[in-house]
Amino acid sequence: MNNKINSEIKNLFPDDCTVAALQIKPYLQWAAAYPKEYERVLAMPPIQRGFVWKPKQIQELWDSLLRGMPIGSIMLKASKPNEQSGEIVLGKRTVQKNPKSGFHLMDGQQRTLSMLLGFPYLKEAQHKLWVDFSESGKNGSQFQFRVTTAAQPFGYANDGSRFSLHDRREARKNWENGDESKKEKTNQEIFDDETTKPWKAGGKRQEYLFEVKNLWQGLGLDPTDSVLSVDRWIVFQAFMQNEIELDKATHVRIMKFRNALMQLENQWIALIKIPDVKVQADLEDPSHDYLTMLFDRISSGGTRLSPDELLFSMIKQSWPDAHNIVYRLQEEVGSLMKPTDFVMTAFRLAMLQSNDSKDPELSATMFHKHLAGLLGNDDTSVLRKMISEGGTLVTAFKTLIEIIEYRDDNDAGIPKLMFPYLNESMLQVILYWLVRNQNDNVQESRDEIIRFILFWFVCHQGAKSAYTASKTAIEIISKTTGGFPSKQIYQELTKKDDNGVSLFHPLIDLSNNLLDSSVFHTPLDREKKFFGEQHVVLYRNFTSRIDLLLWLQRKSLKQTFKDFIPLAGQDDDNVPYDLDHLVPQSNWSSLNGLNREGMTQENRKIFENLYYRRMLGNSIGNYRVLSSSVNRSRGDEPLGNELVDLKIQWDDYALDSNDEIEFQKWKQASPISKDDGFKWNDERLLAFQYAVESRVLYLYKRYFDEMKFRNWL
Repeated sequence: MNNKINSEIKNLFPDDCTVAALQIKPYLQWAAAYPKEYERVLAMPPIQRGFVWKPKQIQELWDSLLRGMPIGSIMLKASKPNEQSGEIVLGKRTVQKNPKSGFHLMDGQQRTLSMLLGFPYLKEAQHKLWVDFSESGKNGSQFQFRVTTAAQPFGYANDGSRFSLHDRREARKNWENGDESKKEKTNQEIFDDETTKPWKAGGKRQEYLFEVKNLWQGLGLDPTDSVLSVDRWIVFQAFMQNEIELDKATHVRIMKFRNALMQLENQWIALIKIPDVKVQADLEDPSHDYLTMLFDRISSGGTRLSPDELLFSMIKQSWPDAHNIVYRLQEEVGSLMKPTDFVMTAFRLAMLQSNDSKDPELSATMFHKHLAGLLGNDDTSVLRKMISEGGTLVTAFKTLIEIIEYRDDNDAGIPKLMFPYLNESMLQVILYWLVRNQNDNVQESRDEIIRFILFWFVCHQGAKSAYTASKTAIEIISKTTGGFPSKQIYQELTKKDDNGVSLFHPLIDLSNNLLDSSVFHTPLDREKKFFGEQHVVLYRNFTSRIDLLLWLQRKSLKQTFKDFIPLAGQDDDNVPYDLDHLVPQSNWSSLNGLNREGMTQENRKIFENLYYRRMLGNSIGNYRVLSSSVNRSRGDEPLGNELVDLKIQWDDYALDSNDEIEFQKWKQASPISKDDGFKWNDERLLAFQYAVESRVLYLYKRYFDEMKFRNWL
């Protein structure tokens, strides 16, 4: 134990002072030590959440630190022995009773965790912080920082934005370096590999990248200014191992970085103590609660709590055990809902059970007003019974998964890969029905429930209309008995009001629609032609719901990704599949390098309109779900090279294996020669349109027929 630091921590805030300071290095040692090394512990209160800062925010904080700029104060609140608290970690946090007194970190979590990314005593994290000595930073900074994550093991661009798909493919290819054993490695495995570094365009000068925490650890070697002894520092050891000859600019940059780190150790950080305030349980408006108001108002460059996170925080303040219970339940139901959505669903259903089936408004005021009554003082309360392991809601979730999950080749069920994309308002409708009918044979309603899910997936108009629609559906369920009333809900949601507007767009039967390949259409012309003038919204919805391909390709995807466990709220870059364009995006997205001399003036005018071009190219008709490893190896290869075995390939990618004309059109739209991919004429343009539209109609008919929507019309 460091006695000097322990003494400083023990004597923080003497004589009722509310302001103190610690040097940054002791502060980070304290933050990383939980709870054993110091007499007073620094911990997270149950109200807090995980690490949410973006790479750009991390990079900018470190730029400020090494420039010697202030980064704002840290707010602490005194904690007593045996209070619930959590470890300050960058990974998964649990909440437990802490035997020591100390402080809760109320404001400054994101800055503290970002600083710990470069600190030698960092615990397990899903982020790494790097410095690139081959170039200076931007906007006057001397240093260029980079961040890698488990979702993006090759990092982000210099400005913190995501790499293009092309760059991600190049990074993966460079990392594999022809090693077949690496081809099936997951992003997490790549991130955990100590040889993985951030990607730089063309793979140039990656040997100049070093993880900051290793460099900070190397400060203890205490080199002098002479070149011969400076190589004792870890940076120079690494350069010597790579046999790199340092130029003067790089040498200067390294020494400046070392000096900046040494100065950082001597910087101070301000600590502010929040006074103890009695909890006011009788408040109707949560905005008047002291801690809630504080969290809503304080701002030090961080990310504010969302409404759902704020409401979850209210539960955790009143019932700290809820944090661990909910996160344990995520292992069972996490593919369908995030923790905050799970808690909001529990609140909504508990209110419906305890309030004569009146559907509550999911607002902070409503939540705060009813929370104490719903929680009660023991495990018999409605909300505790909902959330607890083996409780009502948990049972309903497990039943829901058992009902809807895809089973075999000829089944119409929902593949687990698609679970994270299901709307929470829609799920709350089904869960409400399951809770009301928990003693009945709910499996008999399987077909109707799956049909309802897929109708909602295609026809909803956004989060606002989805929530309004869920209130309508719940009201219908509260007044009916027996099987799931999907048809009745469909009719109510698609019924037009006095202004001719409905909450959801009704489905239509397209069995007689024909294709026309003689004219290149604008998006509006296409919508009217193929779905009819009254159904352009349905056309737009369907062609933009590319995640529906997870259902349409469910047969092949189940086998390919049988070991993958999806998680609601997951980063789309951390899944083992890509939504890939059939005709490569590079062939049509940008006009740079495209030869368009073979088009008539009229077609060329439409094609050169960015919106028109991308509405066609980004339609569901030009997408397929593809294994990320296969997609990386494919790159921008023309589709024509793949269309060898018509039947096998087309079934796997949800294309019509019986349509010989479409097969020929796809070959014309994506010619075998890569050079031809950047040449456009009328024949290719019309073939592209025909192929995409033919597949849109095929996919819609599959969706309509396999789900037997005619039963509703």
